[in-house]
Amino acid sequence: MKKLALLKQAMKLKHLKRTGWTHKDIPNPESVASHIYGVALLALTVPLPKGIDRDKLVQMALVHDIGEAKIGDQVWERGTYSNHHKHLIKDEEERGAIFTMFESTGLDKVKKLSLEFIQHKSPTAKFLKELDKLDMVLEALVYEERVDPQQLNEFWENAERYIHDKNLIKYFDALRKERKK
Repeated sequence: MKKLALLKQAMKLKHLKRTGWTHKDIPNPESVASHIYGVALLALTVPLPKGIDRDKLVQMALVHDIGEAKIGDQVWERGTYSNHHKHLIKDEEERGAIFTMFESTGLDKVKKLSLEFIQHKSPTAKFLKELDKLDMVLEALVYEERVDPQQLNEFWENAERYIHDKNLIKYFDALRKERKK
C-alpha cells in the first residue's frame, strides 16, 4: 500500500531534530513533527487575514514540512542572511521528495498543499510562512530558559523579516516583551 509507505516515511519526522536548534547545541531540541504541531496549533487559533480559509491553512500546516522526512531539515538562512542558491536546491529536493512520497497514493490534494507551501506564492502559503516563523520564536523563548538568550538572536532577526500580518506582529511584539523580562 502506497499510503502506508507514505505514512511510514512521514513518521520519521517525529525523530528528526530541527537543524537550527542542533547547530546551537540546544539540549533536547524539538523534532520537525513537534514544530509541525506548533504551526498547526497556531493555524487553528490565531486571527486570520481576510480571504484565508482556516481549514486549508491547518491542512497545509500539517504537511508543510513533510518532504523533510526524505531530505532532512536543511538550513539555508541564518538571521538576516539567506543563501539563495542553497534555498533553490532545497526547494527542488523537497519537491522531488514530495512527488516520490505521494506517487500512486491518491492523495493529490495533500500533495498539492505541500507543494503550494514550498512555492510561497498563494496568500495561504505566505501566511503559513509567517506562522512558521512565529512558532520558531515561541520555541526560541522556551530555549532561552536553558541557554544564553543572545545565542538565539538570529532566530528573532529571521522571524522579523517574515512576520508582516498586523495580528501576528502583535503576537511577535508580545513575545519580544516577554523575552526582555
